[in-house]
Amino acid sequence: MARNTTTPTTNGHARRPPTERRNRDDAVMAAAVEVMSERGYAATSVQEVADRVGVLKGSLYHYFSSKEDLLYRIVQESHTQTVQIAEDVSALGLGSLEELLEYLRREAVWFLNNRDRANIFFTDRRHLTGERLQEANAWGRYFERHLQDLVEAAQTDGHVRDDLDPRLVTRYILGGINNVRLWPSRSGKKFTNTEIAEAFVALTRSAIATD
Repeated sequence: MARNTTTPTTNGHARRPPTERRNRDDAVMAAAVEVMSERGYAATSVQEVADRVGVLKGSLYHYFSSKEDLLYRIVQESHTQTVQIAEDVSALGLGSLEELLEYLRREAVWFLNNRDRANIFFTDRRHLTGERLQEANAWGRYFERHLQDLVEAAQTDGHVRDDLDPRLVTRYILGGINNVRLWPSRSGKKFTNTEIAEAFVALTRSAIATD
């Protein structure tokens, strides 16, 4: 006899087990990220996402209410993941310069491992509207503010050059970290994401550190 993989509800109807729902939700989000990165938000249709997942279009509305809702979820999840990186690094109890560099190392790896998500965050979050757009822009400012706090702490400790305004140092670093996802080349020597992240950290250190 085939095993019943559904879970009964109190009204007699069956629902999918939580694990199965989570797996399908993950598949929907992965497909959405892939399609939206390839085509851009404006050119992406819910039907294309459904085709990539292998489900009927109507089934996707169990996971999000609109295409904008889908974009918001992608941007929100990306922000949550990068905030977690900041919290994990802070918990290590490193010195100010080492915390800054470790944060950049882990962020660079995240950008390289999640290039599609990063592309959407930078190019498509402008398609959000109202409070969602304001919130997404605030998330971008959070990233810059946290980075500047790390730079200022390292300057105070004498580990980062203090002859440069911390806002300019921060923007210099932002220019690198935001574009490190574009470093991999399709021709010539192939570099691992770790090699690229370490090169980014080394170059940043040589440019801003006093020791």
